[in-house]
Amino acid sequence: MFLKAARYFDPPVERIEMPFDGRTGEGKASIGLLRRPKDISRPPVVVVWGGIDAFKEERSSEAYLRAGVATLAVDMPGVADAPLAGSEDAERLWDAIFDYLEARTDLDGGRVGIHGGSTGGYWATKLAHTHAARLCAAVNQGGPAHFAFQKDWILKAQRGEYPFELAETLACALGRSTAEEWIEYAPRLSLLDQGILDRPCAPLLCVNGIDDSVFPIDDMHLLVEHGSPKTARFYRAGHMGGGDAQAAIIEWLKEKLR
Repeated sequence: MFLKAARYFDPPVERIEMPFDGRTGEGKASIGLLRRPKDISRPPVVVVWGGIDAFKEERSSEAYLRAGVATLAVDMPGVADAPLAGSEDAERLWDAIFDYLEARTDLDGGRVGIHGGSTGGYWATKLAHTHAARLCAAVNQGGPAHFAFQKDWILKAQRGEYPFELAETLACALGRSTAEEWIEYAPRLSLLDQGILDRPCAPLLCVNGIDDSVFPIDDMHLLVEHGSPKTARFYRAGHMGGGDAQAAIIEWLKEKLR
């Protein structure tokens, strides 16, 4: 239904398939929705994705396009059309995406940013460290890093602002089924324990609400305390921040991709 409507968008949506060299049982392509701003021959591009219950079709492009930036909306691992489930090394998904962008002559593959929201912010943070050479900028908006994967927080967040069963939904995107399985598995995703956070990273903007009850603000503080210096914008709000968060993110990305 989205693609039927997208025929009337201005500028239009281009559905693309990016070959993915997956493992046994994984898909062969990553699906993306690309939009390019008008009258710019080789615009920079921001790859955008949501969390465990947000899909590429829901990613809004209008503000990026007004800023002269193309958008490539994808699904994070374990969601919708993603060719693989979430895991300790599911950042491999983006190898195919970055390769594809570099090969497009109508996009500037040397000016690439990423923006992950909610659980998707976890992957943005990890990519900022593991794929730093391929990125000009990365945004983690409301994502987890370490404390969110510990049992005490998982149990607390079940009674937070997320409207459904948070642990079970996270488990589903990460190849598990139950809250119990998530509690057992989740610590393995800690970017601190994986040794990721003390590596050099691409410019990283950390955005969240101080009162987030889905993923703790302590995870944002942890990111600021480790590795390369970060930029941070926290709001007196709940999950993912509020106020001018989106406008601030796009302005920051525009500057880094200039």
